Amino acid sequence: PRYDVWLHVVFGRIEDGGDPFALNWSFDLLASEMADLFVATMERSGSDLQPFTDYQVGIGLETLLFNSHAGVPHELMGGGVSDEQKIAMLASLWPLYRDCLDTRSPTGLGHLNETGHDRLAYVAYMLWDVSPYDVMAKKTAARWETLMDVLSNALRLSNPACVESALHGLGHLAGSHRGFGAGAQPEQARTVITDWLAEKPSVRPELLAYAANARDGCIQ
Repeated sequence: PRYDVWLHVVFGRIEDGGDPFALNWSFDLLASEMADLFVATMERSGSDLQPFTDYQVGIGLETLLFNSHAGVPHELMGGGVSDEQKIAMLASLWPLYRDCLDTRSPTGLGHLNETGHDRLAYVAYMLWDVSPYDVMAKKTAARWETLMDVLSNALRLSNPACVESALHGLGHLAGSHRGFGAGAQPEQARTVITDWLAEKPSVRPELLAYAANARDGCIQ
């Protein structure tokens, strides 16, 4: 029942086109409880988010991933969440990519302004530009490796928007434009892109050019 209520609060309260800033996004939960619900949501996003519209899913994911209209990421990155839970949170972003974004996000490219104002497309493109979870990943080697696995896998999905999202994240990590912790290895992010390019992926030429720029840390 708690999980069902959570899904309704995060995804089900807003109407299509509604203003997320008009809603109360405070949660009467411990940070550790919220972390478990976050992981369950991402791991089951392919099935459990089906009843909600793309707009509702987009707003709900913004709530969990961005600090724009809710403080969820701030809470989840704090001391009330164990290291094991933080690793599980990062790992759960792979099923989010695979089971939800890959099938539901529009296939246009954000850096070419092809997606308009679609909220799911915004989440995919801006995931590693707005979300602070990459900062959390940089703190330990285990978290960093988990994030590298997620982004490496996302590069091999069929939806160009997911490929672009992964390249966007890897480009920021390779460019080290944010502070790094003990676990971060910027050269590994560059290697992930290099290895993917060596596979000669069957993607749009614009994505190949985007990847080359991302490898050099030049990303938008």
